[in-house]
Amino acid sequence: MNDLILWNELTRREQRIMNKLFGGGSAYGDGPIETVNLMRLGLITESGLTSAGLELFIAAFKAQRDVCRAH
Repeated sequence: MNDLILWNELTRREQRIMNKLFGGGSAYGDGPIETVNLMRLGLITESGLTSAGLELFIAAFKAQRDVCRAH
């Protein structure tokens, strides 16, 4: 549950960066403010998602999937 609270507190731009990194992309060209904030939160490094970032993304993905299945 704490993961979902943190996910919902991220801006859409920060969530988009997390999504891109999960898919194997990079944060190149994204706003430096969002990238630095995600690094400060310990969710990403220069080389991609951290284990905490991966756990956060997966929790948010599963929650969204469950909502879609409920409809």
